[in-house]
Amino acid sequence: MFLENRDMCKSLMAIVLTAVALSISPSVFAQKAPAYPTQTISLVVAFSAGGAADIVARSITPKLSALLNTSVVVENKPGANGNIAASYVAKASADGYTLLMGFPGLASNPSLYKKLTYDPAKDLLPIKMLANAPVLLVVAPNLPVSSVADLIALAKSREKQLNFGSGGQGASGHMAGELFKMLTGIQMQHVPYKGGGPALNDLMGGQIDLIFDSVPSSAPLVQGKKIKALAIAGVQRSEAVPEVPTFAQSGWTEYYSDTWFGILAPKAISVDIRDRLLTALTALMADPTIALSFKNMGLIPNGGSSKDFEIFLANETAKWARVVEAAKISLD
Repeated sequence: MFLENRDMCKSLMAIVLTAVALSISPSVFAQKAPAYPTQTISLVVAFSAGGAADIVARSITPKLSALLNTSVVVENKPGANGNIAASYVAKASADGYTLLMGFPGLASNPSLYKKLTYDPAKDLLPIKMLANAPVLLVVAPNLPVSSVADLIALAKSREKQLNFGSGGQGASGHMAGELFKMLTGIQMQHVPYKGGGPALNDLMGGQIDLIFDSVPSSAPLVQGKKIKALAIAGVQRSEAVPEVPTFAQSGWTEYYSDTWFGILAPKAISVDIRDRLLTALTALMADPTIALSFKNMGLIPNGGSSKDFEIFLANETAKWARVVEAAKISLD
């Protein structure tokens, strides 16, 4: 009898302990999964400090840090037309602590390079487009032109072999120049630099003739009369340089090229982390101080969804593939 009672007590105790364990296990596990984020987030910029992407990244990190309640720091990883940075983020842990400041090369590099160590469409997840910046055609202060028509006439006169600089082979400025050549039928020599900053320095000094640059980095130099702006490749004039006509107003309605900025992450991040980032970035874009900052830089805020960003990238990839084929460019 004693043994039977003891066995019965053991059975009852086992049932009670199992019930208790089942009742408390959800809260225990919840405590072991801390909410994202809990550490510093690295926002990787594919170009050197001082370029447009770096300027935009540093303009948003203070507010983004506050929204995410953690530090968001800019990490510059220039080189290989942005491929070093993009590959780094694509192969990073999909934990939301390594993000990429998107750049136009993500759409053109698949055509420019036969072999990439990453696939932008398969390895990177578009989270949120931030803004677009129509390309600004700027020329050296000593170049004897004041309009797009003057520039084309000078190029066709063959009195001067024009050269245009960019932040590197395959960079957005290079591609914009090749598109301009294709549409106008003029010849120009491309001069690649290691970043947009050095190219702008040589433009101010007259070592090169022109650049297809973004508004954030060129507008202050135009306003300071250190370089001249001939046209902007947008649907309307920029408030940063309102005196500069659009390409359409200059007689070239088919020319359009822009620099864009957006946030991407490694493809495999969880839905929860993606949604947390999207919520913060959406709030960021709704902030009046960010809107004013973008306006002052000549940026056009983009309110699209993650899906819109994905579609945009697909369309841009197809567009630049046609330009690369027409210009016969290969960077391998």
